[in-house]
Amino acid sequence: MAQIQTLTFTQTLTHTGGFRAQARVRDLPPYGLDEPRDLGGEDSAPCPMDYLLTAVGGCLLSSLAMCLQKKRVEAPVSMDLEGEVARNDEGLLRVKRIRVRIRVDAREEDRRKVEGCYQIFKKYCIVSASVAQGIPLETELVFGG
Repeated sequence: MAQIQTLTFTQTLTHTGGFRAQARVRDLPPYGLDEPRDLGGEDSAPCPMDYLLTAVGGCLLSSLAMCLQKKRVEAPVSMDLEGEVARNDEGLLRVKRIRVRIRVDAREEDRRKVEGCYQIFKKYCIVSASVAQGIPLETELVFGG
């Protein structure tokens, strides 16, 4: 694989009424967005905050999986993500923090390799490393399913 210097990602968002929208990415099926009822939406689809957590978690998961694959560790991995939204000094809602709990169901003999991957994998995740420049991102590693 050639070393990539620049990547460009594009998508199209189309307003479909209320706080709803439809997103199109490449030739993939479209997917919806909406806001929760608490924010005035109909809660008919994930909201932008849900997709932010998905993007952060998906990138972290891919980066960790790549490291585990290189270390020849086969273990189920799952993540729980929590985004905290609160009002800032101007009274506007902002993402204040993202917490990620990473669960790896690794065999005892593989746990040191998993811990080694945990120490380095975040720097390879494009999305979480970029988001962490503006939003505190906390991760925790736990063993077990």
